Amino acid sequence: MRRELTRILVKQRGIKMNQIQDRRIETKEVKTRIKNVELIDRRRRQIIDAAIELFAAKGFHNATVREIAEKAGLTMGSLYNYVESKEDIVYMVYDYITKILRQEVKNAIAPITDPKERLKIALLQNLHSIYQYQDIVMFIYKASTFLDRERLHEVLARETEYIELFEDLIRGYFEDERVNEVRVRLTADLLTYIPVIVTFRRWSLRRRFDSIETVMKEIINFILYALEFIPEELPFTTA
Repeated sequence: MRRELTRILVKQRGIKMNQIQDRRIETKEVKTRIKNVELIDRRRRQIIDAAIELFAAKGFHNATVREIAEKAGLTMGSLYNYVESKEDIVYMVYDYITKILRQEVKNAIAPITDPKERLKIALLQNLHSIYQYQDIVMFIYKASTFLDRERLHEVLARETEYIELFEDLIRGYFEDERVNEVRVRLTADLLTYIPVIVTFRRWSLRRRFDSIETVMKEIINFILYALEFIPEELPFTTA
């Protein structure tokens, strides 16, 4: 199993943000004066890459639109052809990275048919992706405060899609058993959040463990052991 995990993940771990060329920027909520779809996509990718670097280094408030434009190789006037505000840029970054995390899990499990292996691969890929994009992930968890109500609703809807992906994987994992649906839904929520520990607690993990690979392996073991509370036959009590 470990060899298969490595084979699938090795392609993913070398990806850098500015090397991801096959994902279209679908941000219909962000207005633009430009009609050329390909040009919009290319310029917004430049803006996103620049914003990611600056937001990660300086934070939202300290990174200026002028700096983002310069880093993207655009003038201020040109940048405003593709976005209307700094908040638009935050939304595009949020939208972009959440799609990447979801798609990388889907790509990793695509060649796997065994339901149990699919969930294991998905868990490990999720950990690797979050660790790879840790600075951006850290930022987007704070960035929700910069989104208006409508856009926050949009990104939460995408997050729900991600959680539902894990719900389906959990049901497949227990395909021959009767499961408690409340536990399935709760567990899916937990599985999409637990991996964030490699970002939020990275300072501690680096100090206390020999390698991030060891941390990820034990997180997976912990999760797989905890999954056994999902079947209906196992009672749960707080007493």
